[in-house]
Amino acid sequence: MIFQGGGSLGAYEAGVYKATYELLSERDVKLGRKGKPIFHIVAGTSIGAMNAAVLVSYVKENKSWQGSADRLIEFWEYMATESFMDSIPSFNQWWNYLHYFYKDLASSESARRYYNTKQFMFRGVPNVFTISTMLEDRRFLDPINTQYLYSNKPLKKSLEKFAKFPIATSYQNNEPRLLLVSVDVQEGSTVVFDSYEKEGGIRKTEYGRYGPEYSRGPNDPEGYEYVISHNDGIEVDFVLASGSVPVNYEYTKLQVEDTNSSHRIKSGIEKQKEEWDNPTTKKVRYFWDGDIIANTPLREAVIEHRRYWASVRKSEVPPLRVFIVNVHPIKQDSLPADHDALVDRKNDLTYHDRTLFDERMALMMTDYVKIANRLIKLAEDNKIEKSLIDDILKQQADTRNFSTGKHLRFADLIEHMVSVEQVIRIERKNDTHTISNKTFDFSRTTVRNLIRDGYEETLEQEDEILQVWDSEHPR
Repeated sequence: MIFQGGGSLGAYEAGVYKATYELLSERDVKLGRKGKPIFHIVAGTSIGAMNAAVLVSYVKENKSWQGSADRLIEFWEYMATESFMDSIPSFNQWWNYLHYFYKDLASSESARRYYNTKQFMFRGVPNVFTISTMLEDRRFLDPINTQYLYSNKPLKKSLEKFAKFPIATSYQNNEPRLLLVSVDVQEGSTVVFDSYEKEGGIRKTEYGRYGPEYSRGPNDPEGYEYVISHNDGIEVDFVLASGSVPVNYEYTKLQVEDTNSSHRIKSGIEKQKEEWDNPTTKKVRYFWDGDIIANTPLREAVIEHRRYWASVRKSEVPPLRVFIVNVHPIKQDSLPADHDALVDRKNDLTYHDRTLFDERMALMMTDYVKIANRLIKLAEDNKIEKSLIDDILKQQADTRNFSTGKHLRFADLIEHMVSVEQVIRIERKNDTHTISNKTFDFSRTTVRNLIRDGYEETLEQEDEILQVWDSEHPR
């Protein structure tokens, strides 16, 4: 399950998950698969990371998926708040009356949402964010260029109320894997926090350049430039790092092990022994919302899936079936004609699901692997010497490992390829009342409407969902 970022639109994801859980759990009972995980992986960016954390934490603590949908709905009911516009009983009548005088006026529902976001942007949402400070422009001395910063301390408390941190899960315990995506501001790359163990049986996040110059000792001759150790599990600050919206929020600061050649001194060579002094240095690095680069983290999920099965479990990589919730519609019937509509359309196109190309490439690579395996079998059946086949498979390929950048062998392309068998997308429908700052509308009315829409629009694809999930292959 992959959840996108989108502020208050995360309530739509809660509705989608509720419908999905009901469909799949009911079908599992009918097929005698009761007790199997609804999803093996739950990945998310920004508000999607928060939805994912609440779900996985619930399943881990309760050792069951039953009740997980209700828990996620409770999370959203808790974050929603009453708005001033919803407290005016005659607002719709008054606004509709103005249509007699101003023909280009927005609908009363659009106006309700629009002024809700104005209220929340300037006064905050009690359980989500508060106004922190205003920063005057001291670079250009422009009084208009004022930056408004929000505090996510209320959101942190909300997360800690509905999820138990740190979150550490394992495949052996039949627990779902939690993957959260953030961005290192200076490195400019995605950073994935993982609740499963890595190689060596520890939990850590590794990113940046890779090679012998980033070694952490004689037992680890090659390594990554940056490492965030979190053996106890995913911390709440990692979730906040995934949702630190640029400009609106301050950077999320995390302690990172920074391996740099200037900090590494190999000593004792004259004594013919391996001793390493100060191989790493703890530094603070700064993180932003993952939606800048990977608002739909399909690629990150596939890479981490392959890495776990190839490097940790050292076995065949199970095929994936992916369920994506797209809260930013790619298509829109109407052409935007005013400033707010133009900004709204730009935002949807900026953050919409861009993984169709990734999906098609994964399917194409799966076909290439099938062809290669059939050709290998054909060669073996026709008594071609195995050593001749092995000589080809040992040759260096042009393809490089996505994580390390090292060249792969042809055998690696076949042995550890991820097969993405099917992708189901639930796409939120943009109604005629949409506004540009819709991600700020945490009003109780809007949140409940989004949950309802997510639930109903998922049920519209019931046949497709059940058809894909009916197979006996692992999810």
